[in-house]
Parts: sequence; C-alpha cells; structure tokens
Amino acid sequence: MADTISEQIISAYETQLASWKTSNGYNIGCGANVFRAVQHVDPDALPAVVINPRSEEVTQRYGVNVCEMVLQINAFAEIGTTNPSVIQEQLLGDAIKIMSGAVSSKTKSVIYKAGGPAQVPIDEDTITAVFAEFTVTYNTLAGDPYSQ
Repeated sequence: MADTISEQIISAYETQLASWKTSNGYNIGCGANVFRAVQHVDPDALPAVVINPRSEEVTQRYGVNVCEMVLQINAFAEIGTTNPSVIQEQLLGDAIKIMSGAVSSKTKSVIYKAGGPAQVPIDEDTITAVFAEFTVTYNTLAGDPYSQ
C-alpha cells in the first residue's frame, strides 16, 4: 500500500536531515546519524539528530483536510572543550536552517515554533542537546490521508 501524505513528508525530512554535514555549511555534522522516534541515542553515535512526529491538528474545508503536523527535532553533540551553550546555539541554528522550508512538494508551509537547550549541562556531562519544533502544514482529501 502507498504511504500517507504525512509519511511522505516525514520521510522527505529524514532524507533532508541526512545532509546535515559540515561539508554542506552546517556547524555540527549531525546528518551521519539520523534516527526516527527513538528515546535514547548511543553516545558513540554522536553527533546525531532524532526526528519525532508529534500531534496533528486538522481543519476540514470544502472536502479537504488542512493538516498541521508538529515535527520535533532533537540534536545531540559532544561537549569537548567548547562551552555547551555555544554548541547548543550552533545545533539550534543548524536545526532551524535545515528544517525551514518545504523539502517536499506535499507541504504548504513550515514554521519554526519553539526550540532551545534540552537542559543546562552540569560539570560531568559530556553531551549536550537541543530541541526544535516545527509546524508543517499540508492538505489531504477529506477521509483519504493518501491523496491530496
């Protein structure tokens, strides 16, 4: 069976996230380790990014569902000798840059809604992380999540 429109969009973002590399102009290269909807990332797999599809709100208009899907990105990197706050800002900037804009012809808009440090690292922490949430708007036919 075919993928839903939302699955096609999520998959397109997974592919886009794989291009998150320093050679493509990003500060930290998370693209080598892209995961989907996982709770834990192995520290040996850093830097890494996790894409988490979240809730969706739908408004029906004239036989069309206008869907607003939330995608949350969690990006992780080792701290090393750099101030964790600097790394967090680089991760957040990279996340906003790579996720902003439609990577699929199926999307109508992408809006950065929220983000920031996952937490303030303490002295013994070796890893830091950020989150960023985006609202992705797309349409489907009413009652048919496979068609636009």
